[in-house]
This record gives sequence, structure tokens and C-alpha cells, in this order.
Amino acid sequence: SRSLKTPSCHTCSLKNIMNLSRMLTEIIPIEDLFAVNTETRDFIQTRTIISSSSAIISTISSSTLIWMILRSPQRLTTTRHRILFGMAVGDIIFSLSFAVYNAMMPSDVNYLVWNAQGNQTTCNVTGFTSIVGALMSSLYNCSLNIYSLAIVKYNKRDSYIQKKMEPFLHGVPIVMSLVFGFALLATQGYNNTGGTNCVSPTYHPPHCIGIEDGQ
Repeated sequence: SRSLKTPSCHTCSLKNIMNLSRMLTEIIPIEDLFAVNTETRDFIQTRTIISSSSAIISTISSSTLIWMILRSPQRLTTTRHRILFGMAVGDIIFSLSFAVYNAMMPSDVNYLVWNAQGNQTTCNVTGFTSIVGALMSSLYNCSLNIYSLAIVKYNKRDSYIQKKMEPFLHGVPIVMSLVFGFALLATQGYNNTGGTNCVSPTYHPPHCIGIEDGQ
């Protein structure tokens, strides 16, 4: 059977702590990695099912919002609709990164992460989409607030907003989210360390504790 250097343990039971002490000093079979992380893996499974199901609901909701905008008489002719459209797109991108029930997590941590069936490429994809989607939807939410402030408090006309403000209301969310997303990709910032996401600056999963780079 495949053997790995010992992982860290995320549970707090005395039994797991004793197992961890033994694992830090010797090479162990892969079966033992599953055994010592059973509680943590079960917890991650429950959390994943809840979060992925919520992500699917969020995707459906944002898709419905886009459908309603495109079916409305104004469609995308108003600033408000265009901002809401961008915010919904960002939410869909973000939600899709969590809607696959951990299937895109690297398979080398499947002893800890339930349903991990992917590799580093799929980890890069889900990390990139989660960062881009989260930033885009959040910044578009800020754009919607700024738009509302300009309308309600400062009584700005739509023509003024479209010419003077709207390029920034779209440009900042799109450009900033892509810049951060590609920056992390260029610096190898999408890694899984035994959790349910791929946003970590270093690759250091539990089974790599005690192992130097290159071993």
C-alpha cells in the first residue's frame, strides 16, 4: 500500500492525539491516514453537503434574477439593471466553485477531504473562480450602493451617471477581480491544505508535515 509521512490531526480526541504523535515519527500506510481522520472527514462531508447545496440554490437564484432582467421591458438599458446583472454573474461564478461537492479538490487529500477527486489543475480552476466571483459580486454590491447614493442623496440624473460614473461602477469590479485572480494564479496561490477550498499561498497539506521540499 502507498505510504505517506504523517499528517496533522484536526480533531481533539485523546485517541487522535496519540495517533498523531506516533505518525509524526514514522511512515504509515494510507489506510491509517483514513482511520485517524475519520471524525474530521465526516465533519467536512456534512459541511460540504450544506455549503454545496446552498451554492446550488444561490446559482439558481442569481440565474433567475438574470432571466427576470432580460425579460423585463428595460432589459439592460438602465444602469441599475446592468449593475444587478454584473452582481448576479459574479455570484454565479463564486457559487459554482462550491457547487461541486468537493469533487475538484486534489485527490491526494481524500483521506481528509470528502469526495476529493481532482488534481492541481482543478484546484486552480476552483480557486480562481471563487476569488474572481467573490470579489466581483462584492464590488458590484458596492457599485449598487454608490449608484443608489448618487440617485437618492445627490439627485444625479441617469445621463450623468451613465457618462461619468458607470464606467467605474463596472470597471472596478471586473478589473480588480481579474487582477487578484490572475495574480494568485501566477504566484501559485491556489492550493489545498486539507480544507474545502483551494485558496492557500502554499501547498502544505497534513500529510506533508515533517517532509522537506523535494522529498
